[in-house]
Amino acid sequence: MNSSMISIHEIATSVSEAIETRHSIREYLPDSVPDEILQKVFHKALRTPSWKNSQPWKIHIVSGEKRNQLSKELVKAAYESTPRPETNWPESYPSDAKKRMFDLGMKIYEMAGIERKDKEARNQFMLRNFEFFGAPTAVFITSKFDLNYYVGIDLGCFLQSVLLLAREEGLGTCAQAALSSFPDVVKNSLGLPTEEKVILGLSIGYPKPDSNLNRFHTPRESAEELIRFY
Repeated sequence: MNSSMISIHEIATSVSEAIETRHSIREYLPDSVPDEILQKVFHKALRTPSWKNSQPWKIHIVSGEKRNQLSKELVKAAYESTPRPETNWPESYPSDAKKRMFDLGMKIYEMAGIERKDKEARNQFMLRNFEFFGAPTAVFITSKFDLNYYVGIDLGCFLQSVLLLAREEGLGTCAQAALSSFPDVVKNSLGLPTEEKVILGLSIGYPKPDSNLNRFHTPRESAEELIRFY
């Protein structure tokens, strides 16, 4: 079967299929993910390479009632305060990247049935981050390392491993910087030490099959634009 025709609900049978069919899932079935599948995904992801084998990550997988309570606390924090992440969110982008980011936002709102000028609906959609978009499991990636360029690369490699391994199991994911917005809430809920920084999170579960949002794939620049052979 052509990989472009494979549904996000099917198991990816190769790395190429996982890469080509993976995209952010923002609506999930309520079905819980069996512990053995979550263990398989995250245990394999530990093989991710890192600078001098430093392995700068800790992984916290939250399901069930703990997930529900943490979601309530994060939503409450989002209503009552402004984000206070422990990492600096990027603020400056080249003009071409800004255009792609703006276009992405507009297309997602369109797929969600939200009018561009409907600020309240957009805010409610943003809050869905803290409800993990309905996914039964939330994951938080933390680190005790001093953050620098190479630690960032290592964490990005680990995240990519998780996203692709999840596709291999027929799972959907959404990587979320928003889940680092209120690190004190996460630390208090999970009993994490102060020095353990909450870097990012992701939602993971089974994609809702009849969702317009889940049919949306972000476009990519052409290979001719980005790749050069010498």
